[in-house]
Amino acid sequence: MIFRLWTRISTIVRTAYWCRTFGTCGSGLKIYGRITAYPAEHVHVGSHVSINDLVILNARDHITIGDYVSISPGVIINTGSLDYTALRGKRGHIKAPVVIKDGAWICSGAIINPGVTVGEDAVVAAGAVVTKDVEVRTVVAGVPAKVIKRL
Repeated sequence: MIFRLWTRISTIVRTAYWCRTFGTCGSGLKIYGRITAYPAEHVHVGSHVSINDLVILNARDHITIGDYVSISPGVIINTGSLDYTALRGKRGHIKAPVVIKDGAWICSGAIINPGVTVGEDAVVAAGAVVTKDVEVRTVVAGVPAKVIKRL
């Protein structure tokens, strides 16, 4: 009983902290566990979003998360990366925004790379590495992520 109460209080306090830290924050956000967001002011979160434990939001550019989005434990969202096309020693950083549209579900351990848009009501399967846009109402899985089903 006490553990459940403590967990609920921790979720409320954590959510309040991140709502003040993110660039924008809608109502009904729930943060379940420890997350990392840097810089947090580049993260924009819609309403009724749930973000679970060990999520990393690497926001060198902007991350926009729509309404009713679920982000499962261990997800990494990157807006910055090294330019792999340059020769070693001359690799600079690139950055591009990530947009996750309304109703999307990003499953455990998925990685979303710079410049990707995840469409409305799309599902990114556990462990998928997303390098290209995900269409509306589509399930993607694998490394790199490929369409496995249309909803």
